Amino acid sequence: MSDAWIKLALPAADVAVPALEQAFIDAGALAVSVEALDDSSPRFAEPDYADPSLWPSCLVEGLFPAEIDIDAVLAALAAGGTEVGDARRELLADQDWQQRWRQQFSPLLFAGDLWVVPTWHDVPAGARHFIRLDPGMAFGTGTHPTTGLCLDWLGGALALADRSVLDYGCGSGILAIAAARHGAARIVGVDIDAQACVVARENAALNDCPAIDFVLPSALPAGTFDVLVANILLNPLIALAPTLDARVAPGGRIGLSGLLSEQVDAAMAAYAPRFKMDPPVIRGEWAFISGHKA
Repeated sequence: MSDAWIKLALPAADVAVPALEQAFIDAGALAVSVEALDDSSPRFAEPDYADPSLWPSCLVEGLFPAEIDIDAVLAALAAGGTEVGDARRELLADQDWQQRWRQQFSPLLFAGDLWVVPTWHDVPAGARHFIRLDPGMAFGTGTHPTTGLCLDWLGGALALADRSVLDYGCGSGILAIAAARHGAARIVGVDIDAQACVVARENAALNDCPAIDFVLPSALPAGTFDVLVANILLNPLIALAPTLDARVAPGGRIGLSGLLSEQVDAAMAAYAPRFKMDPPVIRGEWAFISGHKA
């Protein structure tokens, strides 16, 4: 184990944070954290903070072994489209950096008494449902408002017991696992990233949900679902509107996020011809829309 580390920090807009976090991990970061550019106090899962969210301008920090070639890391990030001109690097002496990183994350509570609990925390006493999930493996750990909005919808008034659920763009698998916790009978998760499917399967196994099927779009089985949830981005959601419509059974429900609040009208316009839409739910700068199919 190295007795020194290099901290690499890059500024990023909130919408770019998940991809940059994953890029750091892929490049060999031992830990990744996010903080505001103008406020050094992390907001992720603060005690009694019910609505964890990101700042508009963030600083993403990755902790790397001192022997790593940081110039090569920066070159790889630049080749992937990341702006690295404002990168900061710092050599750090031996400290328990993993413990400091872990202190940023606490169990989070969502609708339906569903807790998302990092593996190093105890499950809160009296928790009815819980998911064991560690930050950083793939997008979707409950800390981002779009994931939280989807979790609250799944645990709200949907009554998932014995219903079928499709998680389109499954990422870490958290929404599919949440559907299982709320009693869904058949659950499929789909993602264009094969590694995300691998991570989702690992998370499902960790949570004793081996029956969830995580697949690439080409392997998605035929048929429709009672409930479809997709936490992606505006442009893919618009492009996928006919595809997602075809996957929702008559009378079924659809829930969509990954949207900025100012993108609600465009998203609603794409789905209103196909679904009777509910009023949007806004959380800070982020939004969630839902509807049911006649």
